[in-house]
Amino acid sequence: MSEAAAGRDLVALPRAAVLMLWTSAYLHGDMGPDDAAQMSFGVGRSGPSGQGEDLYAWMTGLRRLPLAQLRLVLPVPGRLAGLVGPPSVIGPALEAEQAVVVTGAGIADHTLVPVITPVEHEGRPVSAVTWLRESAPVGAQVPPPASSGSAREELLHALRRAAEGSVELDLVPDEPIEPARIPPTWISTALPRHVDRAAAHLLVLAARTLLLTRTEIDGGHGHTIHLAEALTRRGLLDELHEAARSALVEAVERIVAEETG
Repeated sequence: MSEAAAGRDLVALPRAAVLMLWTSAYLHGDMGPDDAAQMSFGVGRSGPSGQGEDLYAWMTGLRRLPLAQLRLVLPVPGRLAGLVGPPSVIGPALEAEQAVVVTGAGIADHTLVPVITPVEHEGRPVSAVTWLRESAPVGAQVPPPASSGSAREELLHALRRAAEGSVELDLVPDEPIEPARIPPTWISTALPRHVDRAAAHLLVLAARTLLLTRTEIDGGHGHTIHLAEALTRRGLLDELHEAARSALVEAVERIVAEETG
């Protein structure tokens, strides 16, 4: 584990990001593929559905893919940058708001998307996870990384603007996220030991901000009275949300790139 407090605690992240982090731990040689696959399901009432892609086989298969690289995509309607298809994977990726795009020697190979099914186990609600794998179309172009490399600074700038503004936002990214705010497509996880202090801090800050702004955006403008204030508030939330999304992608891809080369 990292020395950082963020690394010792559980962090709520998109399941695709969790899979990428533990896959990088396997590729780094910190653990075997069986343990890495198990850790990829996170901590909580979650587990494999018994269908879809077997993560053990998937991870070991990456070593047979030349110059394999993993790309995190967090798509939303109207913003599909990073997805390479095929069309059958676009819908599930949008529903989950996440996907892992795998490339070999710079050529798109396939996409993985988590599909969540709510079930009951011993009288308790749990999430059964199926990893949907779709081969990339032949000759699919792999877009360049969406991150500019300065996503951390842009997120910090957006957070300062929100803190200094006159509009009240219910955002406290320094505190853990309430379980009720964590959607089924996300899961809490520890962080692999190769994640350093700075990377762990950015992961925590970006993930918490992304979840908190999503909750606030979905909740509308109940805290505001005037239309102008509502518009200002929504503008700040949108800016924070996009900055957090970019920072999370940048942090995860940088960690994984260091281990996969």
